[in-house]
Amino acid sequence: RLRAIAHNQAQTAVLGLNQLTTGIFRSLDRFAQLEFKEGDAESLIADRILPRLPVYEMLHTLRIYHDPSLTFIKTMEEAFPAGNSALLALREDNDSLRRYIGMMQQELLRRHGLDIADFFEHGKLIAGLLPALRPDLAILLQEDLFNTHVEALAGNTSDERWKEEVGRLLAIPQSIHSWRSKIWSLLEQPIFQRVQSFVELAVALHSLSAAGQALPSQDLVRGSKLPSDVSHFFRGAGAGDDMRQFLAAAFDYLTSLSSGMIEVPVAIIRSLKEVELIARIEEQALPPEKQELLRFYMLQIARLAGENG
Repeated sequence: RLRAIAHNQAQTAVLGLNQLTTGIFRSLDRFAQLEFKEGDAESLIADRILPRLPVYEMLHTLRIYHDPSLTFIKTMEEAFPAGNSALLALREDNDSLRRYIGMMQQELLRRHGLDIADFFEHGKLIAGLLPALRPDLAILLQEDLFNTHVEALAGNTSDERWKEEVGRLLAIPQSIHSWRSKIWSLLEQPIFQRVQSFVELAVALHSLSAAGQALPSQDLVRGSKLPSDVSHFFRGAGAGDDMRQFLAAAFDYLTSLSSGMIEVPVAIIRSLKEVELIARIEEQALPPEKQELLRFYMLQIARLAGENG
């Protein structure tokens, strides 16, 4: 469980897509399309669903981590075949989140004992009231949650200490984006290569299995030889390491197909090369000096987000 949490946090920091809210906005959007005897869907969301969600934390992590333009998702998307369902789901999440940010902001005000009618007009917070709130609340309640300009939020307030703190908080997303860009200068090539190789391997395996090739028996694959530089990678596969198990099974399957052939088909040779390439990338995608840089960049993001404990 801790490994899954760390994995989601890393995706949030590196991809610019908040894993805490992934799927929630799309789920709310689908819920809003249903009809209920108890009332309209929007009222049910406001009265029964949002009070059970950590809206402060969701708005906070959205603001500091989320990249509304999906800059790095679009870069990675080029390695996938068109119409990938996971990427389509991410776009649905991104497209639907703005509709519910205002509702979450209203719920946040309710939790602070404030009357929504005194602060909101036509579903939007009255901008002139923001300087009356704590800086951390003001930035979460601004009309554009992803705004990073002090002037757009502070208005004509004369409280310099308030403006200084708001300015510091508003600068965090830009700083995180800057460190994220540095991370992608290290990771873009190995990630793109890994995804592309994995897609090509999956397509090749599907083609071979569709052609009627049976899965190998253990007797057939027992003598299969792995390249010496990646054999230890497969030997280290644990019960929960799905990627290593998949690559080992793919290697066994491909070598069994070529067993006894005088001339091995090009498709099988290419597929075996893809398995070896993915294994090498999985083993060590970055040299040690770049791994140190990556850790440094990630720690800088954690420091900015207050999550480096």
